[in-house]
Amino acid sequence: MTVIEDTDGGRPVRDKVLDTFQERLVDIWARDGFGLADPAGTAGRIRRLLDGPGFEPAARALEDLGIRTTWNKVFAERRAAFLADWLAPHVHGRVLDVLGGDFTVLRALLGTGLAARDVVGCERARAYSTDWSTLPFPVLDLGPDLALPAGEFDTFLICTVLHHEPRTEEFLASVARRGARRWVVVENCLDPANDEEFHFYVDEFFNRCLNTFDVPCVHQHRTADQWRELLSGYGTVVHEETRANVPGMPFPYTLMVLDR
Repeated sequence: MTVIEDTDGGRPVRDKVLDTFQERLVDIWARDGFGLADPAGTAGRIRRLLDGPGFEPAARALEDLGIRTTWNKVFAERRAAFLADWLAPHVHGRVLDVLGGDFTVLRALLGTGLAARDVVGCERARAYSTDWSTLPFPVLDLGPDLALPAGEFDTFLICTVLHHEPRTEEFLASVARRGARRWVVVENCLDPANDEEFHFYVDEFFNRCLNTFDVPCVHQHRTADQWRELLSGYGTVVHEETRANVPGMPFPYTLMVLDR
């Protein structure tokens, strides 16, 4: 776990991040139906465990309390359905889900009318333990060079992916070479209530504590303005929208639709 040593007005940034995270835990657990008898007390307990040398004690508590199972169900069902309903009007033609993780969002999109024959997923096979062979669409391993699969695609779905890429601009250039006319991009953006330290900590919590995924956690978060400026180098952002209360998430998501 990353140890945050800097201070903010004489107060350790780590304390500020953990205090904010504790507040967001209460919000998520109460809002998204976790069924906890005492969300505030449980969040306080988890916060104290997180304020230690590593994530292991908090991870064990999340497992023992059933929070991990419930949270992953919220991600797989409620968050996926939320995103599918939001993104569906902007997704058309043949779709490539770029670094789609466990592909819960792509699966949910099938319920909006998208046909399985028109979708392909790609991911780093080593990063996830999911059995992709059971999915109704093919999933291709990107391999270490992250070369996207060849083929004709109309839409690239790039959902909460870019801030995990250590060389974001290089990755976007690789995506651009594949020629899809539309990119549907979702990112959690920096804003006054959600700074870099908080976003980075949440990345590590989700990928090193709540679950264990071999996904880079790097300092590549940007404001909405910065993402728009970066994406505009590859086309025109034709739609932008931010939504709060994303199931299971402690900060808003911003959708940017890029046409090329």
